[in-house]
Parts: sequence; C-alpha cells; structure tokens
Amino acid sequence: MRSLSLLLLTLAVLASVSANLHPTKQSLSLADLRRTHNQQQFTRALQQQDGSSSLKDVTSVIRGGARGKPAPPPPQKANVLDSLPVKGIAGVVVMALIETFLKKFFAVTKINFPSQLGGCIVLFAVAVIAQKIHPGWGDAIQAYLEPGAALLAKWLPAFFVPGLAMLPLAPSIGNGADIAMAFGVVVLGLVYSMSTIGFTVLALRKAQGASNAEPTAVTAAPAKNKNKAKKNGKAPAPAPKPFSDDTLKGLTIGCAATLLACVVATRLNMGTIATPLQTTALILSTLAGFVWAVQLPAGFTKVVHPLVTSSAITLVAVQLIAMGVGSNLIEVLKSYKVGSLNPLEMGAGDVLLWLLGPSVVSFAVSMYSRKQLVADNFLVILTGVMVASVGGLFGTAAFVRAINLGGSDGTLARLSLLPRNVTTALAIVIASIIGGDFSVTAVAVVFTGVFAATYGKTVLKAFGINDPITRGLTMGGAGQGLGVSATADEPDAFPFAAIAMVLTAVSSTTLVSIPLTRDLLINLATGGTSA
Repeated sequence: MRSLSLLLLTLAVLASVSANLHPTKQSLSLADLRRTHNQQQFTRALQQQDGSSSLKDVTSVIRGGARGKPAPPPPQKANVLDSLPVKGIAGVVVMALIETFLKKFFAVTKINFPSQLGGCIVLFAVAVIAQKIHPGWGDAIQAYLEPGAALLAKWLPAFFVPGLAMLPLAPSIGNGADIAMAFGVVVLGLVYSMSTIGFTVLALRKAQGASNAEPTAVTAAPAKNKNKAKKNGKAPAPAPKPFSDDTLKGLTIGCAATLLACVVATRLNMGTIATPLQTTALILSTLAGFVWAVQLPAGFTKVVHPLVTSSAITLVAVQLIAMGVGSNLIEVLKSYKVGSLNPLEMGAGDVLLWLLGPSVVSFAVSMYSRKQLVADNFLVILTGVMVASVGGLFGTAAFVRAINLGGSDGTLARLSLLPRNVTTALAIVIASIIGGDFSVTAVAVVFTGVFAATYGKTVLKAFGINDPITRGLTMGGAGQGLGVSATADEPDAFPFAAIAMVLTAVSSTTLVSIPLTRDLLINLATGGTSA
C-alpha cells in the first residue's frame, strides 16, 4: 500500500501543478507555440522553456546514423573527455546522491519502492515547490542539473547492455516453440500497447480540440538550409557525429590495455587486481561498442539497435578474456554481474545497471522543463498511464493464456512476461510478487525496450500518430526506459514519455500489490494452475 501512497502523492503533485500554473511568456502551451508563425520566435520560445542547455543535443545518439541536420559551428579539437563535461559530471553526482539517499531511506523505513523512481518523483516535486515558494529557485535547480541529465541521456542505452549480454545465463522457458511464442508476446505485446495507448490518448486529445498535424516548425529550418545549399552548388553539411573519433579511440585503447592487464594478472594469480581490471575492461568494451554502434550507417541502426551491437561486442570481449585466462564464456560471464558494488568484487554489469539509477532520476529535469504542458494535460496523462498499466498487465495475461505459452508447465514463463512494459527496477519487483523469474522478466523488458527504441517511431508513423504528447505517452508507457530515450529528439514528447514510464511502473506495481487484482491477474494468465 506504500506504493499506492507514492502513486497518489505523484498524482497530487501533478494535480497541484495543473491547478496553480498559468501560461506566461516564459511558459508557453504547445498550442501557443504551434500558432507562432515566425521560425526564429518559435525556436526562441522552446529555448526559453528548455533553459540554457537542452536535451536535444543528444538527438543523434539514441539510434545512430545521419540525422540530416546541418553541422554546428566547427568545435575545437575534441578529446576523450569531451563526453564527460565538468558540469555534466557534477549534475550526475547530485542525482546519484539523491538516488543513494532514498535507497537507504526506503530500506530503513521498509518502503518497498525503487529509489530511482522515488528520486525522479521527489526531484520533480521539489523543483515545482521551490519555484512556487520563490520564483526562479526551481528554474535554478533545472539549469544546474540539465547538463548532467543530457550526459546521462546520451549514454542511457549503454546502461541496458547487461540485460542482453547476460542472456546466455537466463533459465530455459521451454523448447524452441515456447521461446518463439515468448518472443512473439514481446513483439505483438509492444504493438498492442502502442495501439491501445496511442489511439486512446489521441482520441481524448482530439476531443479536447488538439491537432494531430505533424509538427514541422522545428525541423523546417534544416530543410531550408539544405535547399539553399543545393542552389549555391554546395553539398549540405553532414550531421555532426554523436561522439568524437578521439572518444572511440580512447575507449578502445583503454579497453585493450585493461583487457591485457586483466589476463596477465589472472595468469599470475593476482586476484586482488584481476577482478577490478576485468570490470574496467568490460565497462570500456561496452561503452566503446556503443560509441561505435551509434556511428554506423542509419540504414543499419534502423534495423539493429546500437544496444544489440554493443551487447554483441561485450560478449566478444568476455570470450577474449575467457580464452586468455583459460576459462569459458559462461564462467567469465557469471562475474559480469555479481550483485555487489564493492570495488574489489563488482562486475561491469553492476556498474552499468547502477547508472540507471541517476538516469531515471534525471527524467525529472525534462519533466520540469515542460511542467506547463504536463499540467495542462493531466487528464490525458492519467488516461494513458491507466491504459498502459491495466492494459499491459491484463492484456498480456490474457494473451499468454490464449496461446497456451509453455503448456501445462508454462506458469513461470507466463508470469515472468506480464510486466514486459514496466521499467526493469519495478518489473523485477512485480515478478517477485506474482511468482515470476527475475532473469526472464529482465530479458523480456530489455527486448521490449529495444524494439520500442528501434521500431517505435515507425509504428507510430504507420498508425498516423503525430501529436507529440500522444507520441511521448505511447513510447514511455509501452517501451519503458529505452522508449523514453528514443524520444530525446522530440522536446515536447520526451517529458511525457518520461512521466508515462514512471507512472506506468508505479501504477503497475500498485495493482499487483493489491491481493484481489494480483489474484485476478495470476488466474487470468495461468487459468488458476499456479501455486
């Protein structure tokens, strides 16, 4: 019931914002922005909402490939530290401290709730309340943390690599046919969630008088510049790379050096330093693989998400270490995530998954930057979240039973797939409550996110959904964290994706925490055959 209290607290904060915020020149509604005819005025208005630094800087990172945007003024020679600015690191540290404090607080008070989601809710509430107490305080919090939020958004997909990299260790859920059906549940379930959330929210938006016209105001300028370049006989400037060549070079050299040192230390029985060296080598291999993957041609990244490529490269690095130390891939992979943050024991997966904490907390920054739009669309948000949570859980339960997933022995597989559209932290909590397997749930969640990030926008286009608020709620409610990251290049959609992810996770956990709904859900999925 504490999860229910936190959900109600979140909704109360949003309702309070909705009741008290009023549009000003500094906080324009989406409709006001759409009525702005001058392109420069439109862009300036967006910048006033975003603050001095914007998450739109990471638009080319999430999926990789060329974006067709003109290059910014030539920067100074980049180095490997370019992707780790001082202000960004400071913001990340603050958000990590928030998550760490809440984790300890929840443990002491016995609140069964993920600290990262709690941090996101608390940070958003604090910024809103601070702004009301003294105008400018909330904006100052946003301005200080935004570089860190942008940095985390840039690397966010890489933090999901452990979920795929550890797939060889996942327990079996049946024969080949069962695996194929489980895969189908993930794919068809994503389409089902996107359609139900998208069309329901869009219908409500239209009833409120909103337009579903494709937003072109922000992207009109690049096209104009491209046409102008053609008239002048010059080729349009290529889109800037999401990461510098020196960043990739530095990560690759560091990976090779630490990998070799790890092998030598292991051979010499220097166990004290061998584990930290292996952890460092695999972290660097994951990041290097991600940086390389996002710079692959757009035609490739549209089919294969950089997360998949990065996971494959990580497994190659694991195999190289196994060959060097005279072991095998499975044994080395077991040390990739050990469930500890002790510097002498932790694996690369432990570090990367830990970084998901401040990343989720950072979503509050974007939510705050669009607080007026969030407030104006409170009913729409609530509707989208309820469709995502209730429809996601019970729709999946009905489907896995209808296809008889796993046959008479399919209880574990069926229950493990139910929280497929809930962010990993709470999906694992839900799995433990209803009797699913953590590993299977994690794999289902990651694959759902990968498909949402890779094909989600294509699905939305096929459905004819152009309204940014509807797009954000759909991607966040159906595709959790990776779905949110895929909307980072849509300033008006991203905060709605973030809040949809958070509230869908909270409401889903609340539903399964209520004995009546939990029993109904389990019985629907298993036909009453579970223990």
